[in-house]
Amino acid sequence: MSMRGFATISSSLLTTTAVWAADPADTGARTVPAVAPPSFYLHVGLAGIFNDPGARISLASTPVPGAAVKIGDRATPAAEAGYFLTPDIAMSVSGGVPPLSKVEASGALSGSGTIGKSRGGPFSATVHYHFDGLGALRPYVGAGVAALLIFADEDRLVRRYRTDDAVGPVLQAGFDLMFDSHWGVFLDIKKGFVTTTSRGYLSGLPVRSSVSLDPVVLHSGVTYRY
Repeated sequence: MSMRGFATISSSLLTTTAVWAADPADTGARTVPAVAPPSFYLHVGLAGIFNDPGARISLASTPVPGAAVKIGDRATPAAEAGYFLTPDIAMSVSGGVPPLSKVEASGALSGSGTIGKSRGGPFSATVHYHFDGLGALRPYVGAGVAALLIFADEDRLVRRYRTDDAVGPVLQAGFDLMFDSHWGVFLDIKKGFVTTTSRGYLSGLPVRSSVSLDPVVLHSGVTYRY
């Protein structure tokens, strides 16, 4: 038990004892309220999205051997909102401002240029366990569901370029470093396993690609508990 917890319990016992000594018949009406620790929290900061795409591309239903894509890394403002179900177990949802990502031809298609652009990003819902006993440092691990939400696509090499939303599992790890009971800083890492499908027309022929993004999202910033 921490010294703070011991002091709180001691203070409560002393107060209750004083009440009993003053008026034993009135103990049911005079109680000392308990103050609950913060249950909600916010993580607000900057997130880096690092993709490692693998693609299977077909043109007019014929696979294109060695064809691949490249998607640049992106940074965006992001936030996570969570609630502690118990002192050690919490659940949260997270997301950010969807960045515009450029999808470039690679592999056997290198030099062909930009296939298209998509504005979207990963969002997630996770449950995680927070380890105690390390003072101000509170590491945690968790897992849940990630969703790739696409809000807009832009044509480039491929006309009528469209990308599907997708859902997959996600793993999470990180830590909070608390300055007091409300404020701190955090570092959070999520690894998603998401595969999406894009389609369109290249020189009048239908083109389709299945792209496994498997993004790593590195999120850091300020923690606030309330």
